[in-house]
Formats: sequence, C-alpha cells, structure tokens
Amino acid sequence: MSHHLLRPIAALRVIACAAAMALALAVLMAPPAFAQDAPAEDAATEETASESEEAASEESEDAADDAAADEKKPWTVSAPCENVQHPYEADLCQQWRTAEAAERTAGLTRLVMLIGAIATLLLLLMFVPLVMAALAARRAANGDAPVPVSGAGREEELRAYVDVDKLEFIETPESEGVVKVKVIFRNSGQTPAFQVKSVAEVGIRDISDEDLLPIMRLPERSSLDSARPRLGRDATATDVVTCESTESLADRVMHGDATILVWGAVEYLDVFERPHKTTFQYLCNASTLGTGLVFKPMVRGDETG
Repeated sequence: MSHHLLRPIAALRVIACAAAMALALAVLMAPPAFAQDAPAEDAATEETASESEEAASEESEDAADDAAADEKKPWTVSAPCENVQHPYEADLCQQWRTAEAAERTAGLTRLVMLIGAIATLLLLLMFVPLVMAALAARRAANGDAPVPVSGAGREEELRAYVDVDKLEFIETPESEGVVKVKVIFRNSGQTPAFQVKSVAEVGIRDISDEDLLPIMRLPERSSLDSARPRLGRDATATDVVTCESTESLADRVMHGDATILVWGAVEYLDVFERPHKTTFQYLCNASTLGTGLVFKPMVRGDETG
C-alpha cells in the first residue's frame, strides 16, 4: 500500500476517533445538563425529609415527655383507670368501672325501694283503724274475748248498743193475779256486746198523769241477772218481770185510774272493752193504750245507752 493511501485512512481514523470522542463527550455531558435541576429537587426532598424528621422528632419528644409524665405519675388503686401501664391494671380498671356502675344501679334500686316503703307505710296508716276494727269484729263474732282498738270516732261507729227493743204482756193482768211483762233487749250496734247483765222490775201506781209519775229507783247491782257471755249484732235477750196484781187492774188502767210501770237497766262491755249502762222506764196507762203503743218510754235523765 502506498503512502498516499495511508494518509487518508489515518485521517479517517482521526475523524472517526474525534467523532467517537465527541459522541462520548455528548453522552457524558448529558447527565450534567439534566442534573442542573436535580440539586433543587434533592434539596426540596431533603428539606421535606428534614421537616418530617423534625416533626417525628418533636412527636417522639412529646411522646417521651408524656411517657416521662406518666412515669412521674404512677398507677394507684384509688384511680385505677389513670396511668394504666400493665394488663392487670387494665383489668382492675374494668372491674372498678363495673363496680361503679353496679353501685349506681344499687343506689337507684334503694331509692325505688325507699319510695315504695314510704307509700306502703302511708297506706297502712290509712287502713290500720279499719283493719283493727275488722279483726276485732271477727274475733268477737267467733266468740273470742274483746280486743281493744284505738280511735274514739271509730269506736262510736262500731261499738255495741244494747237497749230495750220492746215490752209485751205475757198475759193480761189479773189472769193469774199477777202482772207479767216480757222485756226484750236488742243489740243494734255493729259489733257484739259482752258480759251483758240486766235487771228489770214492774210495779203499779195509782196515778194516771204522766207528769206525776215518779222516777223509779234502779234495783241494786246484786239483783242483776248472771252475765250473758255475748250478745251478737242485732241479737236479742229477754227478761220476764212480774208483780202482784190489784183488784180490777185492767179496768182501772183502761179508765185512767192506774198506771203500770216497768223500769231497769242493762250493763255490758263493747268490743273495745268499754263499759256501758242503759237505764229505762216505761209506762202503760189509758193514754198509751188509746194510741196503740201499750208501753211508752219515759224520760228518766240518766239514760246513757
């Protein structure tokens, strides 16, 4: 090969090398060209990262401060739900809350029970007199001893009232030479009477004017009949009294020349163990027979009922 041919080839080689070097330089210089903005992006990224790190560090510091504060305030049994650090402390906290809720419920229950007890007490206070009176009446009806019950108003309403119901001639005067009268007592009260004792007498007065008739003296207590153990509600008891008749007594009474008197008393205990005594005096003369009453009550002034 001649030297003339070697020169162009060398030149080509140089050109090729230069082009390769230029291409390599272009390739190698491209990254620095694009990397001119990269430092700013990296700076922003680094700034954001630093801010995040600072925030994280602040949070860590706050958490550390809270932890330090919690460590400074230890867990106590008196406040089991504060500064809980262990599972058993959490269990105690739950138990404490459950007990507190149960205590509130128990307090409400006690309040309801107290209100109910007060209402029941008020009802009992309202019905005690009625219940006691009913019990007393029941015991009396069964023949038991009287039972004392308080309350004057209720006593007056419920007690026994024994008085003369009516008087009847058993036989006409002069039929056997005696005057025989049947005295019927009746208990008109709401409860029975106990230990009922009665006494009665009959007599003749030769006076027809009622205003002139005397108030007869009651017989002595020793003459009282033996006590009847019990006289129930609306029940009756009978006494028969007699006296010697006078001549033509029936005619004398009918013509206004004589008056037949019946008097006496009845004593008893009511169901409240209160003693009572009823006195009475009746007359029979021409005026009473004319009106059909036969016997008429007189005002004595010592009737108690």
